[in-house]
Amino acid sequence: MSLNDLPDNCIWKIFENVNGAKDLIQLSKVCSRWADLITLRFNRVKYLQMMDVNSIEGKVDYIDANSLWINHHTNWNDYNLFALFPNLKIIDTEALSRSASPNLAKIVKNNPKIRGLIVLFDYIGNRCDGTNIEMCASEFNFDYKKVFRPDQLKQVLCLQFNMDDLPSFIEYFPNLKRLNLELINVNGVFYNGPTLSSLKILELSTTNFFEQFTGFHLMDFCPSLESAFFRCWAEDVYVDESVKNYKLRDLVIECHMRRGCFSLPRLKKLLSKFPNLHHLAVRHFDKLDDRNLRELINLLPELKILDLRRFKKVPQKSVDFLSKYCVKENRSIVIYYDCENEPTEWPKLVNTREPICYGLDFMKHCFYKKFRCLPDLIDE
Repeated sequence: MSLNDLPDNCIWKIFENVNGAKDLIQLSKVCSRWADLITLRFNRVKYLQMMDVNSIEGKVDYIDANSLWINHHTNWNDYNLFALFPNLKIIDTEALSRSASPNLAKIVKNNPKIRGLIVLFDYIGNRCDGTNIEMCASEFNFDYKKVFRPDQLKQVLCLQFNMDDLPSFIEYFPNLKRLNLELINVNGVFYNGPTLSSLKILELSTTNFFEQFTGFHLMDFCPSLESAFFRCWAEDVYVDESVKNYKLRDLVIECHMRRGCFSLPRLKKLLSKFPNLHHLAVRHFDKLDDRNLRELINLLPELKILDLRRFKKVPQKSVDFLSKYCVKENRSIVIYYDCENEPTEWPKLVNTREPICYGLDFMKHCFYKKFRCLPDLIDE
């Protein structure tokens, strides 16, 4: 029996098991029937991504469920990426250096389906027409007011962002849903700008050790905030206990593993602001005792998950105490902590990085990761 005697669904299933991007392109040139079937596969590709430079050895460019992954050592000079993959929605601009059309302004203008850009170097330029862009990961070392309209961006990741510039930035993009910033000049500097009324996910990090971290103060300007991730290295944090957030469900606080972080009493004051918190992860804090653990639990009557892995020390007896306490108080709390024999059913602290994720789900894509492994953009 010839391969062409098979029904379309069988041939399509065969092509589904071929992942090499250029192999599929060559197969699509065999005949119009194969081209039509492979085009269905190409039309599902929404993300253009670069492979991790630490794991590219021997890997060819490939397609998974919704992404085209490009190896740093290959190029696409002989192919038109945007003709082959017409539904690309988010692109890593580093991959454009492997194509024959590196002009980002022209690409964005001619492909209105593109909604997200990962630009980790000066590639946008002030002449780029970003009319259709809703998500951008960049250093924002360009005049963003000449590239984007007011209120255009819904999601931003920015490296080396000056805290002093944040009020004007939020005023220009007031309807952000997700904001990920690596802050500089944050020591004792307070945010004093517009309210982020639409923000659902806030992720802040600092690169240096400070006497006082004011990032938690920014949360007081986010009345709709549901999830937050903080990576802070500070002896103290500013906490205004008078301002409550009843919508926050997920919170991760990651401190410097060597230099430590602010005190447990300050942590308790911070947590008192979020009475409806469901999921809490705290990493690299001081050790807990039974009393501190009980006080922490009592602050959060809705808590469902407590992730204490990478705490400096969580005694087994404290975990046993918590289990008995939950039975006594008729509460169900899952607690994760570092132990010699971690149960296999525990979720892992994910160190792998997915630059683009699908679905605005903080618990799935962010909660169990390190800050440096958070996605650049999340496609809603």
